[in-house]
Amino acid sequence: MTTIAPGEATESSTVARVAGKLGLELGEELLDGGSPARVHRARAADGSEVVIKVLLAHHGAVDGHDLGSFRAKRVQIDEIRAGAPRLGQRYLPVLTALEGEGWAASVTPFFPSVDAAACLRTRRVDDGVPAFFTQQTAILAALLADGYATDSVAAPPGLVADMHAGRFLRRLPVLEQALPDDVGAARLVINGVPCESPKTVLRQLNDDERLTRVAPARLWFPAHGDANIRNTLVGADDPTDIRIIDPRGSTEHWDPIYDLAKTVFSLSVWDPLLRLGPRIRVQRGVGAPRYEIGYRHPTFRGYRTAALDYLAFLDTLPVTAELFADDPHWRERLLLTHDLHVLAEAPCRLSDRKPKPDLSGQESTPEELALGHYLWGTLLINDLAARLDGGEPDAAAHLSVTFDAPVPA
Repeated sequence: MTTIAPGEATESSTVARVAGKLGLELGEELLDGGSPARVHRARAADGSEVVIKVLLAHHGAVDGHDLGSFRAKRVQIDEIRAGAPRLGQRYLPVLTALEGEGWAASVTPFFPSVDAAACLRTRRVDDGVPAFFTQQTAILAALLADGYATDSVAAPPGLVADMHAGRFLRRLPVLEQALPDDVGAARLVINGVPCESPKTVLRQLNDDERLTRVAPARLWFPAHGDANIRNTLVGADDPTDIRIIDPRGSTEHWDPIYDLAKTVFSLSVWDPLLRLGPRIRVQRGVGAPRYEIGYRHPTFRGYRTAALDYLAFLDTLPVTAELFADDPHWRERLLLTHDLHVLAEAPCRLSDRKPKPDLSGQESTPEELALGHYLWGTLLINDLAARLDGGEPDAAAHLSVTFDAPVPA
């Protein structure tokens, strides 16, 4: 760990100071990410390329986007390298870590790559989807077989209410402060569907003990914790070269369903909203506010196919059967966790102030992206609560909610 004396730091000044201290020539800023950290390519004196990532402390930053989580990522990577060395080889190493008062920075090698869903955007569906699942087989062999399956402990009581639902509820005040008229509504109508507020739905699910029913018996080695499709990288020249970045920053045993749901969430809502931009209409007046939500651009067909087929794909993997042999409700928990990821991401969008242009270059504001996630999440959690009343829900039908909704004219 290297330190730099405290001072009046901004993102740009801190990036420049880190580069100067390390003798690096700064290059382009990389904006294709979901965290509030500022990320730049840079070149060392020996000609090698690296990536500098800098995060400053910001008031109101939620867990996962805060400075403590940023610093803890390096600790988790060190523990993964020690406890799960085969997985550890897949992680891009932290070459240097620096910090000062109210900020921290890390330097990693630059890995020429694309994100794990690039093939779904750049290829035809009948080619891109098989390529995606081939890559997912390799990614999950690393994360699940070489990582999570390394070790396990008994899960504590109240796990789903605390780890899964609790994350959204703990972040909710940030969202209520930023979007009081929307988040404060007890009832909403979204794309023509009457909905209760997520807080009400989760309270009912907890009171009915459905959160307890879907809980796992065990937690597993902390292999990642934030496996969205931008944190699993595929070599630009060699698609079999899989690398992993940016774990959650937790060294506690974890639920692998959390990561599997993150991948589905990336395809169903998160990555489409960031790339395509939200398109939202609101009508207020007598009764519940009415919302229409869609995207500014047509959704990627490959995303839809991959998301709707993902649980069926998981059923084909031997490691999934091994991890969830004593976990009969893992599919229901995956859908619930997916929906909670959508909701919990809404306050995260408020702390990421980097530009978010859509395919035409129109930027989406943090508030638009936060509201978009909140509305999709509200629609999803209401749909899932209704489906849970009828037994194990139809996963594809549930996830279709985000793809089949009308796009406002």
